Amino acid sequence: MFQSYARKPASRTLLGTLLGTLLGTLSKTLAQRFAQVAAVGLLLSSCQASSNNLSTTNPSAEPLGPTRTIEHAIGTSQVPIAPARVVVLDTAPLDAAIALGITPVGSIAYGTLPTYLGNNVESISIVGDGNQPNLEAILQLKPDLILGSKPGTEKIYAQLSQIAPTVLSTDSGRKGDWPEHFRLYAEALGKSEQAEQLIQNYQAQAEQLKQQFSQAETLEISVLSPFDGQPWTYTAGSFPGAVLQDIGLSRNPAQAGTRRYAIKLSQEALNKLDGDYIFLVYSSYFPGSLKKEAFVSDPIWSQLNAVQQENVCEVPNETWIAGRSILAASQILTDIEQCIAPAD
Repeated sequence: MFQSYARKPASRTLLGTLLGTLLGTLSKTLAQRFAQVAAVGLLLSSCQASSNNLSTTNPSAEPLGPTRTIEHAIGTSQVPIAPARVVVLDTAPLDAAIALGITPVGSIAYGTLPTYLGNNVESISIVGDGNQPNLEAILQLKPDLILGSKPGTEKIYAQLSQIAPTVLSTDSGRKGDWPEHFRLYAEALGKSEQAEQLIQNYQAQAEQLKQQFSQAETLEISVLSPFDGQPWTYTAGSFPGAVLQDIGLSRNPAQAGTRRYAIKLSQEALNKLDGDYIFLVYSSYFPGSLKKEAFVSDPIWSQLNAVQQENVCEVPNETWIAGRSILAASQILTDIEQCIAPAD
């Protein structure tokens, strides 16, 4: 009787111990899983908050060594005195950096990096296509400075600033205000004096070319970029338009405005598309872009006076439209000289 009574508490004790161990293990597992879920939720919330509340200063990236304060389109950033690992998120700061003797460790690309920059881009890692930078790829490069433009990068500025000090220009340079942005990039790179010298060199090149054209004001220039039969023209308020103005060349009246950098016209409006010379912008990156051979043989485009006079010059989009900085501007001057000068 006593022995039978004594065994019951032992069995209950053993059962309780087993249940306790099982529940403890289960609770621990659930707690770990809950913690993981909570961590992911916190990360997502943090990213969402960063996107909705752009900081006006560099929130967490702390450069090693002495820094300088740079004011830019979003606010201010503390950048290294001599940045060594630069990532660029637009073709304009890529052009600017190369011009100033700095090869970025990473860059976005439109298919491929610009060929007009030559072998200077061979060692650069691509960190995204077009306006879609890859934050993970940027982080892996461990940059100490990120350069970009507000239109393409503003939404992820907070995240970028947590990776490295980030400096954004107010615009991409597509409206012809490229010298202002070039100076900002140069300031962030610690190359302001060199930038001013390069601008002076460009101005001297433009003035020399202007003198070569005996009656530049009488030449009417058209800049066209047909896509799938729809002609786009780049106005006097665009990047190539600003370069053309620097050498005194006139524009087709329909393209002489500065309010918009590009306008879409109708194929039937041939008088708005024509000129003494047409610079035909071609890009292999955009489907439907026309090369010169296809353009001049087209039944509609062949009616243009410039086509009939064989005054159509094919030029690359990567320079004329996407370059938007000092080296591209200088190359546009060279393209103009090669196209027009032989006819003078």
